[in-house]
Amino acid sequence: MRDSEELENDQQPRRRVSVIIPAANEGRSIGKVVAAVRGQAPPGVEVEVIVVDDRSTDDTVARAEEAGARVLRLAGEHSGGNPAAARNLGARESSGDPIVFLDADCTPREGWLEAILRAHDAGEVVVGGAMDLPPGLPLTARCDYYCGWYLVHSRMPAGHVPNHPPPNLSVRRAAFFSTSGFTERQPFSYTNEERHWQGELRQQGVRIWFEPKAAVYHWNRPGYANLLRRNYRWAYTAVEAKHVTGSARMAWLYRWPWLTVALSFPLAFAQAFYIMGCWLRARRFEPVLLLPAILFSRLAYGAGMAAGGFRWLRSRSGAAAQVAPRWQ
Repeated sequence: MRDSEELENDQQPRRRVSVIIPAANEGRSIGKVVAAVRGQAPPGVEVEVIVVDDRSTDDTVARAEEAGARVLRLAGEHSGGNPAAARNLGARESSGDPIVFLDADCTPREGWLEAILRAHDAGEVVVGGAMDLPPGLPLTARCDYYCGWYLVHSRMPAGHVPNHPPPNLSVRRAAFFSTSGFTERQPFSYTNEERHWQGELRQQGVRIWFEPKAAVYHWNRPGYANLLRRNYRWAYTAVEAKHVTGSARMAWLYRWPWLTVALSFPLAFAQAFYIMGCWLRARRFEPVLLLPAILFSRLAYGAGMAAGGFRWLRSRSGAAAQVAPRWQ
């Protein structure tokens, strides 16, 4: 017979954490990601994993369910390429606190969830984790990693930051639902979609804590065309999002948006060397060898900033056009 202390522990309410994973055609890896997340549960913590399927045509749904996730399907006008809507749906259907947003191409490292919960227990409302370079990535995928995550890797110091991207991001439930959530309208649905709700929390006096110990491996996709396309897309909404919300590092660059747009290409060169400096400070030297590719990625970023910024500035006197970047 089980003793009274063990029975009492069973009756105590368990802490529940919800992990939301948007996914589209991730059948090859989603099972491993879900299993890795479920394996992170500390004693006394229940991990609810919700995979939101965005009209996959492969076996993403079956693989996620086999691994123990609850699967929701994104439907209606937002289906087909809208991770912002997928995250919002997952959050609405979740029951845990905090709500952790994780991308399907991210695999948690050891101690990931415990580090997130420690930061929340210390009083932090929003906790952003680190994005680390996994072993064995092809050269173009490594270059894509260096271009995207130079400020949010585990060699960076912990501290408060003005913005954190959504692939590895945790927020207390009440705080998230006090905002408008991820921006679902195009062209924000898959780029800079987090900046508006983070800006709303910033106005409430809430700050974002960067926790380098809450690290995941980010499996960037290979291909040089993919590298250029992703950087163009990241930049397409950057001027509008950062000017309107102020949720950005070096937000002063976006205070005068016409000037920012005009300087898009000179800024691309400056940013390439800034990225290089960030990695050198972190004692990563491979980006030096990849400087030409990084520079071309920044030129693609500059092109996206110019095109998207000009579109927004031209339309902001009236209703904003709901369009997507031409270069998808």
